[in-house]
Amino acid sequence: MSLLFNARLVKCIKRILPIVKHNIPINNNRAITFSNSKQSILNSIRNIPLLKNPNATKSIIYGFSLLGLFGLDDNSESERKLIYTIKRGLLYLQNDDYNAFEKTLHEALQIANDLNHFDGITYVYDVLANGAFMNKDYDKAKSLFIAVINRLFDQGSFDDDLNVLHINLKISKILEAQKDYKSSKIGYEFCLDRLKKKHEFNPEDEDVLGLYALTLDAYARYLMNLGYTKLARSYFKKAYEISVKLNGEVYEMNVILLNDLGTLYYLGGKLEEALHFFKKAEKIGKHLPDMENFSTVYINLGNIFLKQGLLKEAEKHCEEGMKNAKRHHYEEGKKEAAICLAEIKSAMK
Repeated sequence: MSLLFNARLVKCIKRILPIVKHNIPINNNRAITFSNSKQSILNSIRNIPLLKNPNATKSIIYGFSLLGLFGLDDNSESERKLIYTIKRGLLYLQNDDYNAFEKTLHEALQIANDLNHFDGITYVYDVLANGAFMNKDYDKAKSLFIAVINRLFDQGSFDDDLNVLHINLKISKILEAQKDYKSSKIGYEFCLDRLKKKHEFNPEDEDVLGLYALTLDAYARYLMNLGYTKLARSYFKKAYEISVKLNGEVYEMNVILLNDLGTLYYLGGKLEEALHFFKKAEKIGKHLPDMENFSTVYINLGNIFLKQGLLKEAEKHCEEGMKNAKRHHYEEGKKEAAICLAEIKSAMK
C-alpha cells in the first residue's frame, strides 16, 4: 500500500500566539520582534496531535510525519514489533528524551532492514528527520528529508504529490531557520504553486486544503519574520479562508490566524483593523474552552485598549486574560497578563 498524506492529521493545530505591545516601534525594513521570546522561526511551526485519540495530550511538531504507518501489518508479529518500536521511540521524543528516541528509532530501522520492508524503512527515516528537526539539528533533518523524498520518487511519486510537498515545506522551514532566505522562498513558492493548481482542480479535496492552509500560513510567517507585513497579511487571510472551508469557523487555527492578522495590523499602525481581527478571534475563542493559549487574545485586546487610553476596557480584558491563563496553567499567558496589568496600573496614576 502506498504512503498517503492524511488531512485528518492536519487538524487540531496549536502554536504559540504573539503578544502585541503598545510601545513596539514599527519598522518595515527589519524583521518583526514580538515580546514573546518564543516566537522564533521554529516555534512558529505548528504542533498537531500525534495520535488520533482525542485524549492524547502530547503533540509533535508541524504535522510530524504525515506518511503514516501505511504498508505495515499490525497482525504480522514481525511488523508488529517494528510498529511497537517506532511508537516507543515517539514516546521518548514526546518526553524530550532525544537520545533515547534516536537510539530506539535506529533499532526500528534495523528491524525494517531485516524485514526488507521498503515502506517501513521510509517511515523510520521520516520520523528520524522530524525528530532531528525538533532537536534543531537542521543539517541532519534536511539530509534525512531528502532521503525520504528520493525513496518516494523511487516508489513512483511525483514532485507534486502531497507527501513530497509536505516534506518540501519542512525543508523550506529548515532553510529559513538557517537564514538561507532565498532558497527558502523558492521552496515555499514551489509548494504554493503546486497546491494552488491542485486546489483549483479539486476545491473540495480535504487533503489538499489541509496542506494548502499549512503552507500559506508558513509562507505568511516567513514574510512576517522578514518584515513584509502587508504581503504577509494577504497570505494569512488566504490561510484563514482555507482553514474555515476545511474546519468550519469555530476552530483553533482560525483564532491563531485572526490573532496574527490583528498583530500585523497593529504593527502597521492600523488599530481599528487590528481590533476587528482580535474581536473576531475573541468571539470564536469563547467557544473553544480547551484552547490553552487563548489568553493571548484577551491580552492583545487589553494592549490595544491601553494604546487608545481606554483603561477600564484594557483592565477588563487583561484580567480576563489572567483568569484564562491561570485556568489553563499557561505560564507565558500569566506573565504577559501581569505585564499588561502593571502597565495599566501605571497609566491610571
